[in-house]
Amino acid sequence: MDECSADRDCPVGRETAKKWSMATVLYSRTRLATYLPGLHALVRQIARTKGLSMTGSHGSDDRHVATAASINEPLPLWLDETMVPSGVKHQKEDDPAINQKANKIHLAESSVECVIQSCPEQFKQDLQYLFPEAPSAHVTVVTVTQKTQNDMTAWSSAVEDEREQMLDKFVDGAKEICFILQRKGFWADFIEPSSGLAFFGSYTNNTFFETDERYRLLGFQIEDLGCCRVIRHPLWGTHAFVGTIFTNAPPSSLS
Repeated sequence: MDECSADRDCPVGRETAKKWSMATVLYSRTRLATYLPGLHALVRQIARTKGLSMTGSHGSDDRHVATAASINEPLPLWLDETMVPSGVKHQKEDDPAINQKANKIHLAESSVECVIQSCPEQFKQDLQYLFPEAPSAHVTVVTVTQKTQNDMTAWSSAVEDEREQMLDKFVDGAKEICFILQRKGFWADFIEPSSGLAFFGSYTNNTFFETDERYRLLGFQIEDLGCCRVIRHPLWGTHAFVGTIFTNAPPSSLS
């Protein structure tokens, strides 16, 4: 592709962006957000990064065995906050016109956000209570937010059904991701949202539900509505279902 000018109709910002299924953007030097069309795309990306190809079944009820579907398809990756795909040359890395168009296209088409960051210092002291088997070395936190059609602040049969669907998708995807990382020798576990407990780890009396104040440390807001508390996503507000994975794998193994 020719070098992209700063023109507002630059193909990087319009035509090329439409062909990419995932976007990665740096919130900061230590916090990386990826936007995808679904959890399956996240699993494929991590498997591709780790160089694994595995087969298995979805929806296993075994809390100690995670399985992965066929995930050896290549997945395009956006590299940095400039929102320009790998291999594309451009003149102005911080051109707001290009970035804004690319962002709007991807956010409109994405239903899942994955944020990778180092575990905040204020949270580290609690990890041993949530995950007794967790290593004492560096821990990476992966928050996976699924965009919901319904507002999660209200209750209805539609909201309940959607939450169940989001729960099943997250658990299936998180098991596969942990399985990939465990196969490479990393420790990895996740919080089962409905119980607030570690999925693979030993039972403890400590929980981490989606309305826990500690989610503020991970970039979310927790609001008290009087009748209940709710988590608010920076982009999707209360149209969100959040799950969290913990691992000692470095961020480069996940992005």
